[in-house]
Amino acid sequence: MKLTSWEPDLLTIVDRIESGDIDLQPDFQRQEVWSPSKKKRLIDTVLRGWSIPPIHLVVTEDNRLEVLDGQQRLVAIRDFFANRLAIDGNVTPHDDSIRGLQGKFYRSLDTTTKRRVNQYALRCFRITDYQPDEPSELFYRLNQPTVLTAGEQRNALYGPAREQLKRLVRRFEATGNDKGSIGFSNARLAYDDILARLLFFLESGNFGVKGTEARISERFRHRAEFPQDVVSRARRSIRHFSNARDLRTSWRFNKASLLSWLIFFARFQTDDPNTAFMDKFFDASKISRAYVSDAVAVFDDRASLRVTDASSVMLRDFALWYTYFHLGNTHLPASIPSHPLEQVLTEMATDRDAKFEDKVFDAVSVEDWGVLL
Repeated sequence: MKLTSWEPDLLTIVDRIESGDIDLQPDFQRQEVWSPSKKKRLIDTVLRGWSIPPIHLVVTEDNRLEVLDGQQRLVAIRDFFANRLAIDGNVTPHDDSIRGLQGKFYRSLDTTTKRRVNQYALRCFRITDYQPDEPSELFYRLNQPTVLTAGEQRNALYGPAREQLKRLVRRFEATGNDKGSIGFSNARLAYDDILARLLFFLESGNFGVKGTEARISERFRHRAEFPQDVVSRARRSIRHFSNARDLRTSWRFNKASLLSWLIFFARFQTDDPNTAFMDKFFDASKISRAYVSDAVAVFDDRASLRVTDASSVMLRDFALWYTYFHLGNTHLPASIPSHPLEQVLTEMATDRDAKFEDKVFDAVSVEDWGVLL
C-alpha cells in the first residue's frame, strides 16, 4: 500500500466533493454524527490557520477518492461552504478578529477572509497500490484511540465476516426493528455491534468466554467466513425476536437486553419458541410466584450495570430461562437443563434471606451455563 502526500486548498476539496470525485460516505463509513458545535470548532480552527489532522483518501479503480479517515472533518467543511453552518465567534481562546465574524456564513465573508479560507491547505494522503484489506486495516488503526463505537470500528474491517454481518443487520432492520419499535436506532452502528457479538458467541459455542472488543474485532479481521450454521442460527434468532416483538407495538431495549434476547432465541434450533413469552416477561416484575419477580429484577440490574462481562451475560440468560420455565414453558430446548432452574426455586423457598443472584451462582457456573449455547 502506498501513501502519497497531497495538500489541496479547501476550495479544491469542496469542488471535488460537489462534483462527486470525493465520496464522503463509502459503505464502510459511519453516518454524519458531528454536532453543529463540533463542526463550528473545526471551522474556527481553519480561521485561526491551525492544522487539522490529515485526511486519508483511497484512490479507486476509476480514479475517484473514497474518504477512509476524515469524513466528519470534510462534512463540516462542505457544510460551511454550502452556507449551512455559521461561524461561532465565541470559541475559546477568544480571538477578536474571529469574534467579529460571529454568526456569519461563508457567503457573507469579506473578500480577504474568504480568500484565506479558500486557500487553507488541507493535508491529505492518497492511498494507492493496496491489497483489498489494507485500507480498512489502516482505518482500524487510525481510529483505535478515538471515540468511535466498537461497531463503527469493526465496520471498517474488510472481509467476508463483515459482509455476513452487514446482511444480518439489513435483515434485522427489514423485519421492523428500529428506534420506534425497540427504543434505539443504528445511528452509531449499535445493531452491528450486537449482532457481531451474537455471531462471536454462537461460533464460540459459549458466551462464558471473554467477548472483549479486541477478541471480537480480531475475529472480523480474519479472512474466514462464519460457518453457515452459525449464520443460520443468527437469522432464526432475528426472526423469532421480530415475531415476538410484533406482539407489542413498542419496546424499550438497550444493547445488553437486546443481545440477551437474541441469545435466548438462538437456543431454539429445532423447535419454535413461545413468542408470547417476551410480552409476558416484561409484565412479570409484579409476579411473586416462584420468585419470578426476583429473576426479572436481576435481568434488569445486569442489563444496566456491567453489561458485557461474562457473568452479567450469564445471569441475564439464566433469568430469562428461569422465568420462561416457571411461567409454564416446561418444554425446554435441548441445551437448557431444568435441574438448575428447579434448584434455584427450591433454595429460594428454603432461605428467606436468599438473594436470587447468589443462588444462581450456587447452581451453575458462568462457564458451564455459557457452554450450553
